[in-house]
Amino acid sequence: MNLVKPVALETSAGIAIIPVTVGHAVMLAALVCHDRDRLNVYLPMVATLSTVEAATAHLERAAVGADEGDVFEWHLFVKDSLCGSVRVRDIDHDDRKASIGYFLGSQFTGKGIATAALQAVLAWCFDTLGLNRIELRCATSNAPSIGVAERLGFVREGLLRQDECLNGVFVDHHVYGLLRTQFRR
Repeated sequence: MNLVKPVALETSAGIAIIPVTVGHAVMLAALVCHDRDRLNVYLPMVATLSTVEAATAHLERAAVGADEGDVFEWHLFVKDSLCGSVRVRDIDHDDRKASIGYFLGSQFTGKGIATAALQAVLAWCFDTLGLNRIELRCATSNAPSIGVAERLGFVREGLLRQDECLNGVFVDHHVYGLLRTQFRR
């Protein structure tokens, strides 16, 4: 199998989508530290990246995952500010499917950044990786992520009851799917 590497992407809105590197560790730790309490609500694993050491270790693992073709992760930049991340994981080349997730710093939400960045990454996944299906899961109470999924044309396919234990409480997840034939460019 010919392994594909993530590439830099850009949106028409001026969002730079850059493959993660260890050189981003200080910026990532600062972004997460600023929003640690907010991130801990739905993304407790991301909230743990609030130190340079933890961010560095995460970015090193992401580089290994990209080298093996298992996980691709990008950082989102507006001008010179790191504003979030997009991750494609659970890549199944045989069945041509994967999962996608993301986060944004609170100062960057509500500006269309997540929608535009995911649009570009989805196009890359369908075109470059040749995927047929992308799945997005989010807690049923996560209205912003539900909105992003629906704006991008994802179809709500089901409910996973008590799918995740967040801060000691089991929460339900919506499962969304987007097929190549449904993707709006």
